[in-house]
Amino acid sequence: MLLAQRLKRIMKPLLFLGVALTLPASYIVTPTQASASGTVPQSRSALFYFGDNQAYADGQPLTLDAPVLQIKEQVYVPAVILPELLGVSVKWQSDTSTVQLTLPSGFAEFALASKELRVNGQAESFDKAAMVHDDRLYIRLDWLNGYVQFKANVNQQWNRLELLYVKMPQAGESFHNDTMPNAKPIARFTVDKEKYRLGEPIRYTDASYDPDGDKISSMEWTGKAEAIFEPGLFKVSLQVTDSRGTVSETFSHNVEISNEPYLDPFEYKVYHEPVGTFVKEEEKTLRSYLRGIPQLPNVTKLSTERPLIVSDSPETFTEKGFLYQEKVNGKARLYADHVNGMNEKVQFAIAVRNPSPDRTVTIKTTRKGEVYPSIYANLIGNEASIEFLQDDQEQREPDTMVLGPYETAYYKKMPEFFPGQGMNVLYDVETDGEVYFSFVAMDAGAGLDSIGLYNRLPYNGNVRGTFNGSDVSWNVDARNFSKPSSLAIGDGTSDKFVTGTDFFSKEDSLNLGNYGVVYKIHLDHPRKMAVLLLPRGGVFRGPFEVDGRIVQAPPSGVMMDYQGYTILARTNGTEPSMDIEFTPAAGSAFPVDVIFYPLDDK
Repeated sequence: MLLAQRLKRIMKPLLFLGVALTLPASYIVTPTQASASGTVPQSRSALFYFGDNQAYADGQPLTLDAPVLQIKEQVYVPAVILPELLGVSVKWQSDTSTVQLTLPSGFAEFALASKELRVNGQAESFDKAAMVHDDRLYIRLDWLNGYVQFKANVNQQWNRLELLYVKMPQAGESFHNDTMPNAKPIARFTVDKEKYRLGEPIRYTDASYDPDGDKISSMEWTGKAEAIFEPGLFKVSLQVTDSRGTVSETFSHNVEISNEPYLDPFEYKVYHEPVGTFVKEEEKTLRSYLRGIPQLPNVTKLSTERPLIVSDSPETFTEKGFLYQEKVNGKARLYADHVNGMNEKVQFAIAVRNPSPDRTVTIKTTRKGEVYPSIYANLIGNEASIEFLQDDQEQREPDTMVLGPYETAYYKKMPEFFPGQGMNVLYDVETDGEVYFSFVAMDAGAGLDSIGLYNRLPYNGNVRGTFNGSDVSWNVDARNFSKPSSLAIGDGTSDKFVTGTDFFSKEDSLNLGNYGVVYKIHLDHPRKMAVLLLPRGGVFRGPFEVDGRIVQAPPSGVMMDYQGYTILARTNGTEPSMDIEFTPAAGSAFPVDVIFYPLDDK
C-alpha cells in the first residue's frame, strides 16, 4: 500500500499537509511493526536536497511531492513526512482547521487560518515554528528538534539536509526521550567518466558524509591514481573516519582504462604538475624528450647603456686587499661575489672616491640585491638575485649619497665575514660625475684611512672586468611552434658571453656564465605551452620572474644536471604576451635550457 494512501486515512483533508512521498516498502513502518521490533532501536538516515523532490532514505532513492526547503538559513520540512520519518503523529482537525502533532515531549496544535500555535496548552509563536508554503504546512527544523531528538547537518557544499533519527520503542507511553548512538560515517566517491584513456586525468568527487553530522576527520584511499598508463580495470577504495574515531565500511569502485593513448607518463607531468614544481626524472627520459630539440626564433639585443662591473676574482681571497676597481661616470651595474678564505674574520666593503678637486658628485642606487654573509654559496646567490629582480625601481625613491671634492666614503660596508663565509651583491648606480668604486677585503672594523695601505690582489680565475653591457633582451617568437623547443642560457654559443676589459691588468675579459647580466625574455601572443627549466651544466639554483611573479628553480634545495626540471609557467594561448626576467645566480653552473613545450587542447 502506498504511503500516500495510508496518510489519507490518517489525515483529511490534505490541503495543508499535501501528498507526502513514495517510499520503498522496506522504509514503511506501521505502529504495529515498530512495537514488534522489541528493544532494538530502528534508525532512519535520510538525505534531502533543498528544493528537489529527489531524496534518499537509508540509502534508497525516494521521490517527494513536497521538497524540504531552506529559506533565509532556516530549514523547513513538510509536516506530512513526519509520521514515517520521525514517528510523529500528525492529524488534521477539520472542525477547528488545526493540525495536531503528537511529539515525544509535547503536543502541538497549529491553527492555520489564524496562524496561532499552542504547545501543551501554552501559546507560542507560529512564525518561529512553522510556515505555510504552496498550501502545505512546513515545520521549522530547529523548532522540531526541541521536541524530537535527532541529528541534522546542513551540507552547503551539496545543498542538502543530512538527518539521522533513532526511533525507540514506546511501550505504551505517549512521550519518551530518544537516545542517539554514534552512527558509522558513510564513505562514497564518484569519478567523472565511465572509461578513461591511457594517461587521462581521473577526477574524483568525494561524497562521503556522517549521518550524525560529525566531521569527517580523515580519509584513506587505496588504489587512487591521478592517471593510469596501462589498460584494464583498477579497483579504487575509500574508507573514512569521523571526528569520534568511528570508521566507515570500505567503499570501492572499479576504474576502467581503455587501450587508447592520451598522455604518456612524461607528458602527463608536463601538462598537470603545478607551476613551480620540481619534477624529478631519469636522465635517459630527459635526454629523450628534451635534448636535440630546435631553438625558437629569437632576436637578441645587448644594451650598452649600463656597463657591468664584475668583482669575482679572486673569488675566494686568502689575503686582504683591493679585489677590483673601476671608474664610473653615469650608469653602471656593480656585481661582487667573494668568499673569505682566511683564518680570521674580515670586512668586505665597496668604497667610492670622488677624484675631483672642486666638484660634488651625487650617486643614486636605483636597484639592488644583497645578502648577509653565509657559508652556503647557492643560497647567497639565489637570495641576492631574488631581491634584485623584485626591487621595483618605480615604487621607491632611489638611495642617494653625495661626495664632496676629493671625498672617499663607504658605498656599502657589509657585516664582518667569518672564515668560509661568502657574499653576493648587485647594485644599479647612476652618478652625475666621475667616481671610482673599489671592492676591498680589509681588516674587520678598520676605518677608511687604512684602505690606502692595501695592494691590488691578482686575478686567479673566475670572472673579473668591466663589460660592455648588463642587460640582454630576447624577443622570442613562440606563437606557432609545434614541437618542444628551447633557448640556452650561458652556453657561450647561442647565448654569447659579454666581453670587456680588466681595469687592473688592461687585458680582455670574458664573462663566462654572464653573471650580473639580466635577461629580459619577451614573447608576444605565446601559444598554449608549458615553460620548463632544465639545468645541464651542474648544480643550479636560481629565481625567474615570470610576469612579475618569482618562481624559484627548484622551489627548495638545488637541481643537478639531467636529474629533473622545474615548471616555470604555463600559458593557455590567450595571453597577449609573457615576460620572463632572469639573472644568473652566483654559485650555479651553466648552461641551462629554458624549454617551451607545446600543449594540445586535452
